[in-house]
Amino acid sequence: MRIVIDMQGAQAANRFRGIGRYTLGWTEGVIRHRGGHEIFLALNGHFPDSIEAIRAAFDGLLPQENIRVWDAPAQVAAVSPDNEIRRQTAELVREAFLASLQPDVIHITSLFEGYGDDAVTSIARFDSVSPVSVTLYDLIPLLNPKLYLLPNPDYAGYYGRKIGFLKKSALLLAISESSRQEGLQHLGVDAQAVVNVSTAIGAEFQPTAVDDATADALREKFGLTRPFVLYTGGADQRKNLTGLIEAYAALPKDLRQGHQLVFVCKMNDGLIDELKQIARKQGMGADELCFTGYVSDEALILFYRLCRLFVFPSWHEGFGLPALEAMACGAPVIGANTSSLPEVIGEERALFDPFDVQSICNKMTEALRDEDFRKRLRAHGLQQAGLFSWDETARRSIAAWEKLFHTTHP
Repeated sequence: MRIVIDMQGAQAANRFRGIGRYTLGWTEGVIRHRGGHEIFLALNGHFPDSIEAIRAAFDGLLPQENIRVWDAPAQVAAVSPDNEIRRQTAELVREAFLASLQPDVIHITSLFEGYGDDAVTSIARFDSVSPVSVTLYDLIPLLNPKLYLLPNPDYAGYYGRKIGFLKKSALLLAISESSRQEGLQHLGVDAQAVVNVSTAIGAEFQPTAVDDATADALREKFGLTRPFVLYTGGADQRKNLTGLIEAYAALPKDLRQGHQLVFVCKMNDGLIDELKQIARKQGMGADELCFTGYVSDEALILFYRLCRLFVFPSWHEGFGLPALEAMACGAPVIGANTSSLPEVIGEERALFDPFDVQSICNKMTEALRDEDFRKRLRAHGLQQAGLFSWDETARRSIAAWEKLFHTTHP
């Protein structure tokens, strides 16, 4: 088979988020396990900073001539109605380019791109012959319209159009069983057309000991004076950061005095001020909270390795990559008992109800009080993290494409 992979998941708005990590790790695994299959990577020329980085990432794994760049009209972001004609033209140009590579299957690493930038994705607007598969991360806006769609009709229109494309795909590669079930229940697709290929993380997420000098430098840089409880990930409402702060504020006084709550993620100043105000209303002191902003992967791994406890309170995830990263680095991890997180964390005693502040508080209290429990969480987390590998994810993906190929070429 000739498999053409649209790499915009590692180029556009989600490049520095979990989707970007997934796109690169998954693609590398597919290339390593391609066997006799031929792989082409297709890059959007409107993201020049990412092109050389992607070429470098796959140097030695894939011939450079198999990495192709396409160009189409610019100024196509769906956020502006004035871009509509250019966007529709760009969709046709992109599909024509991919079809010119004579693919047996086209894979889109991130379909929901292009609302605020020049990413372009579509299915069957020009090419209705080539089978298209799509990575299915989640259907969070579709399942939570009051939060994501109703307040923004323009985004709702954009998202609905992408859902229409999603339904035209020949195959969905879901990143978790939870996401697979969402696809089956809410897209009306056949069960054979949605496959859970799971996910994994890079080898850099390891439980290596941190020397005192490195640990002290990190603490000094971010103003950490006590052992800390860690959160990292996104900052939108479903991440439940308000619930985490309220639960932390309800901890017994001695635990609060002996720890700090650290948020390692990019947030705008308005949200930080809002969360600080919530903390003040709960009686928390200014030194109990720490907001680091965006940090490098190297610093993030240090935070995972040094935290007393990692808490992931999100009530809806396609997978929940930070929980897996934290476990792989040896952190004791507790998290929500909803959506994909139970299958990621894999330990019922580590779960809490994210909609119940007291449930979050009780689980944090148990983990911070009980050193034996934290040891068990660490040991379990390392074992659980070992169950996820890019090799296995790649093998599942290739097997799904081969089945699709044999179905379309009887």
